[in-house]
Amino acid sequence: NEINEVPFFDIQLPYELALKIFQYLSKTELGRCAQVSRTWKVLAEDEVLWYRLCQQEGYLLDTSISDRSCWKLALKNCRARERTLKTNWKNRIGAVSQLQYELGKILCDVHSCDGVVIAGYTSGEVRLWDTRTWDYTAPILEAAHGPGDAGPQPHVSFVRINSSLAVAAYEDGTISVWSLMFGREPVHRYQHNQRIQALALGSEGATVATASGFEVKVESANDKGFWQTAETFEIQKLVNFLNLVPEVTGSPVAVAAAEDIVYLLKAEDPGKILHSVYGQPVTCLDVSAREAAFGVKTFGWLLNEPNQV
Repeated sequence: NEINEVPFFDIQLPYELALKIFQYLSKTELGRCAQVSRTWKVLAEDEVLWYRLCQQEGYLLDTSISDRSCWKLALKNCRARERTLKTNWKNRIGAVSQLQYELGKILCDVHSCDGVVIAGYTSGEVRLWDTRTWDYTAPILEAAHGPGDAGPQPHVSFVRINSSLAVAAYEDGTISVWSLMFGREPVHRYQHNQRIQALALGSEGATVATASGFEVKVESANDKGFWQTAETFEIQKLVNFLNLVPEVTGSPVAVAAAEDIVYLLKAEDPGKILHSVYGQPVTCLDVSAREAAFGVKTFGWLLNEPNQV
C-alpha cells in the first residue's frame, strides 16, 4: 500500500516517519531520491521539505507554508535572484533611480534604514521615501509648531531613522520624533537652548540622544509610549560625534567624541573618559554592543607619522 506507506528498502514505513527521515537530506540528496521510484519522488518533493530548506537558507522567513503552492520552485527562484544580484553587483550592472526631491532647496542631511530613506532640507521640510515599494513620491513629515512659531521653519541639521522611528534636529535646537506607524504628526518634541551638534538614534527601540553646547541629553519612551528625559550629562568640550550603544538593558548608554576626548556616558559612571590625547582630535566614531572604534588625527613631530584608529 504505497499511498499510506512508503517502501524503504526491505520494510514499509508510514509516510510521516519517512518524511521525518527525508528532512535530514540536502537539495542534491532529495533530487537523487526523487529518481528512485514514483513514491519516493512524491516524498522528496513534499512541500514541508522544501519549505524547511527555504527557511534554513534564509529566504521568505516571514511567510507560512500555506503562502506558496510550490516551495521547490520558490527556493529555485530565490537562489536565482540572489545569483543575479551578486553577478550584477560584481559586474557593476544596475539602474539608478532618482527620488523626488525639494526643488530649489538644499539637502542638509540624509539617512536610511531597511530601504526607507529620510532627508532634511533648508526649507525645514523632512521627507520620507520607501524604496521597497518603488514609490518615489515622498510624504512630508510635519514639524510640531508652538504658538509663536510663525514664519519660515528653521533649517534641518540632522535626520535619523530606524525600523520604527524617524528623528529630525533643527538649527534652533528643536528635536521632533515621529513614529513610522502613526502618521505624519510628531509623537514627541523637546528643545535645547543652543544649536544641535550631534544626533543619535538607537538601532532598535525608542531612544534618542542629542548634544548641544556642553550638554548631552538622552530621551526614551517607556512601555506605554510616554517619553521622558532618561539622562542628562555635562561634559567639558563640544561634542562632534555621538552614538548610542546597542543591546543595552536598563538605562541607555552613549559614547561621545568631543574634540580630542572620547566619553562613555552612562548613569552609573557619567563622564568616564575612554580616550584623551591633547592635540589629537577624533575624526570619526562608531560603536557596537561591546566595542567603540574611532579615528584619531595625529600631529606628531615626525612628518610621516600616520593617523590612527
